[in-house]
Amino acid sequence: MKDAIGENDPQALLAAGLRSAMRRMPGPVSLVTTHDDALNAPAGMAASAVIPVSMEPPSMLVAVNRQSRCHAAIEAHGRFCINLLGTDQARLVETFSTAGLRDERFSTSEWEYSDSIPFLPTAMASIFCEVRTTLVHGTHELFIGNAYDVRMRDTEGLDPLGWMEGGFARFGALD
Repeated sequence: MKDAIGENDPQALLAAGLRSAMRRMPGPVSLVTTHDDALNAPAGMAASAVIPVSMEPPSMLVAVNRQSRCHAAIEAHGRFCINLLGTDQARLVETFSTAGLRDERFSTSEWEYSDSIPFLPTAMASIFCEVRTTLVHGTHELFIGNAYDVRMRDTEGLDPLGWMEGGFARFGALD
């Protein structure tokens, strides 16, 4: 008989080990936004699984849980924006990572729109992408998008917001 935490299940043990190991790998915190065509409303999520893919062509990858509303919206709309957050924007993450707070996500005047896609002009950078390639793997789909616009703000004195060991982290250049 297997116990509640899966001690006798090799896959469950491997998943738990990988989850623990990945908590030690610092990652950026961003808000991925798009337009939900079905609801004619903005959609978004907090994400740390975001990476640049190539500079020729300029492209980004974001991993999105296939059960999320944002997944369906990106899939249908075909475009998304990665808003890279600074340490001064940590308060936004809870709103975008809690389903019960969905109605509050775009309720502030902080948001602007470009071709119906919401973006934060106060983000360290906002990278607009058009989906070019997708890959389904397990519970997630990887969306690779070619960048078609990049907007940046002056970040002097600010650090990128990161995620590590289950909490926020501050990333800065080594002197």
